[in-house]
Amino acid sequence: MPLSPSARSKALLGVVLCVVVWGVNYPATKIAYREFSPLAYTGWRFLIAAALILWWAWRNGAPLLPPRGLRFQGFFLAMAGIGLYQPVFAIGIDRTSGFAAALMNSVSPLLALLFVFALGYERISSFALAGTAVAWCGVGVFLVAAHGSVDLGGRTGNLLCLASATFWAIYSVTSSRLSTRIPHATALATTFAFGIPVLLVYCAPAMLAQDYRGVSIPAWVILVLSAVFPLYAAFRLWAHALAVLGVATTTRIGVLVPVVAGISSAFWTGERFSGAKVASAAVVLGGLALAQLKASGAEPLRASR
Repeated sequence: MPLSPSARSKALLGVVLCVVVWGVNYPATKIAYREFSPLAYTGWRFLIAAALILWWAWRNGAPLLPPRGLRFQGFFLAMAGIGLYQPVFAIGIDRTSGFAAALMNSVSPLLALLFVFALGYERISSFALAGTAVAWCGVGVFLVAAHGSVDLGGRTGNLLCLASATFWAIYSVTSSRLSTRIPHATALATTFAFGIPVLLVYCAPAMLAQDYRGVSIPAWVILVLSAVFPLYAAFRLWAHALAVLGVATTTRIGVLVPVVAGISSAFWTGERFSGAKVASAAVVLGGLALAQLKASGAEPLRASR
């Protein structure tokens, strides 16, 4: 059934809001890390977000778990979106700059594009292939230049952010493919219900060891807002957009997250932007834009059933 202009507009607005919220969240997280350990911060914000998501799903009458034949897929979704993704992301952003973390995570659309091609869901245009090559060249230059450079972030942190981008790409593709079989409220409830216990295996020791006497009220405010907006609100908007718009259109707009992160990092954390940082970032973002330029014209492949 064709989408109405109103439905598309609402979904697109939701993606734009996700971009703004996620971009601002990078420097906000760096500020909170001055007082919280990364895993303690992650554990608490996801407990808050999980309570909100599960309450929202219950209020809407959505089952906590998907049908029996889809529970393995639900568990897979939870691992990609929370259980494995978040600990890697938390440590990665701690070991690099806010902008570098956003830039490395921005390659997730490229990975999603490659996944849907490899799985036979879409064909990749020549623009996408060229853009992918350009973007990965930029990533390679950034990683090499980052070795020993505080300005470009630590190489370990950047590599961890690349790993988290891979998990997010897997989550995006899986969520999109399951959107017609699992209502997105149930998918989100399942993601948090299955993902939080795994996440707490990593985070609980840090949460118990955290010295909370040294945590200021502003840091707690950042933690709570980071749970409400980037997780509770943005997860819902992103899942809805994937279901309505598909992977290509949704992730195309997500390319702007590093731009928002860079601007907000410059204002809030004093991050500086050298010529090397701007040049390598421009190559990555240029490649991403080129790869997504013709994404809407990608020809879907018929899946065998």
